[in-house]
Amino acid sequence: MSIQKHHSCVLATLPILSALFVACGDDVSKPVPRPNIVFVVVDTLRGEVLTDPNNVYSTPHLDALAADGILFPKTFSHAPLTLPSHTAIFSSRPPIETAVFNNGQQVPADLPLLAEWLARHGYETRAVTSLGTLWAPKDGTGLWRGFQDYDLDYWHMSQAERSTDRMRSSLDQRAEDRPLFLFAHFSDPHEPYNAHGEVGHTAEIYCDGELIDTVTTSEMSFWRHSLTLSAGRHTFEVRSKDRFKVRQFQSLSEESPRRWSELEWEVGKRVKALKHARLSLTQMGDGPVVRELRLWINDVPGHDVIRARYASEVAYVDRWIGELLDDLKQRGIYDESLIVFTSDHGESLGEHGRVGHANGLTDPHIHVPLIVKLPKSDPRRSQVAENSERLVSHADVTPTILELACLPVLPGQLGTSLLRESDAVHLAQTHRPEAKLDQLCLRDEHFKMIYLPKSDAFFFYDLEFDPGELNNVYATRRGERADWPERLRALARLAVERAENGYTPDAGKQADLEALGYGGGN
Repeated sequence: MSIQKHHSCVLATLPILSALFVACGDDVSKPVPRPNIVFVVVDTLRGEVLTDPNNVYSTPHLDALAADGILFPKTFSHAPLTLPSHTAIFSSRPPIETAVFNNGQQVPADLPLLAEWLARHGYETRAVTSLGTLWAPKDGTGLWRGFQDYDLDYWHMSQAERSTDRMRSSLDQRAEDRPLFLFAHFSDPHEPYNAHGEVGHTAEIYCDGELIDTVTTSEMSFWRHSLTLSAGRHTFEVRSKDRFKVRQFQSLSEESPRRWSELEWEVGKRVKALKHARLSLTQMGDGPVVRELRLWINDVPGHDVIRARYASEVAYVDRWIGELLDDLKQRGIYDESLIVFTSDHGESLGEHGRVGHANGLTDPHIHVPLIVKLPKSDPRRSQVAENSERLVSHADVTPTILELACLPVLPGQLGTSLLRESDAVHLAQTHRPEAKLDQLCLRDEHFKMIYLPKSDAFFFYDLEFDPGELNNVYATRRGERADWPERLRALARLAVERAENGYTPDAGKQADLEALGYGGGN
């Protein structure tokens, strides 16, 4: 797949409702202008970042957005994985309904999605993404359906500074005669966790025993280098006094100008902690050939510094979100825009002995921040604020956006707008192969039950007295949510049925997912 902007041709066949006003509210005789909608998602952002009970995080720009808007501190993701979570958000249906359980899957072509719905109702839909898990196996099968411009101008991961520049460029190209929907996606603080200048770890790169370059590893590096190689076998080595991971090391030749091929590993293994790696390639033919090499590498911080690194990443992305919000203000569209901010999932930073997100459904994995900033002239702020302390599911985001934009509900949506009360029970799930074990959970304000179908095991937590989910009280108190075990068993059976029709990534896509940290246990 070429790395370039994707311009959807699907929309050419959709009926566009060109009117810029819709009747909304009790007084249907009064037209209400459709607001611009800016939907900001920060990948892998823990829910505690904005409540920050221990004063760990520096987020002045998000704090300012929360002050302008409404913070929902009890918001939860339906899956601790990027594509399943985003699909749930944009469809207002959990993975059990979308059948998108893992990254790299196809998004069903008949699944109604927010961007497509907004485009049908006159919105210009633009997206700037920053993580390879939001790519699609092929055109028309990903979340880009419905976006008139879907910016994929990055290799695997785009850091916040570069992402913000791309967002500014996308805004420069927007139409002035239609309301805007911008999906602004930031990959930070998804691992690898950059040090942001706090340390200076490096690695040396050798070709056939000769030093050709030194790269930084404490700041994730995408290294590119051109070499003229004679026919025969050539050896490349990466050495450092600090541990590192080679996520990808590829070559591109003149003979195959569109195909990157992985070098052959001789010492070490891709995405494993190393201090020495040796790889080789054999150059066929008679004469010298110019090879372009590219290496994705980062250091491996110990568990004792991961929390500090994560906090540094949060401060970094907050800075660039501030730049985006300032840009909206300079363009004169901030005040009257509907701005929604969330994360796709959380991140475990040592809780229950885990670091990462795919392998668990405890709150560090699925608790996420949510801010809703209404247009300044919208009188419904107090109505939304009345529900700010209720438990919120990601499926509630799209219904909220559509109601605040005075648009019809998305066909098949299962969430409840945040303008309305709800006592729904939250469902979350994670599945093999990216998780080690299938897991499903139900959660309400007081209890959480996690189910492992393989062993038919249940974990039941009283969250009021055990927020760390350390004391399994299933044996003595499961009767307090007596119907949950059978509901979870039924959901697990349904997941198996729907997964049988799932998409299996090809070898290239699987390698890309592994480079991003997925495929059997992060």
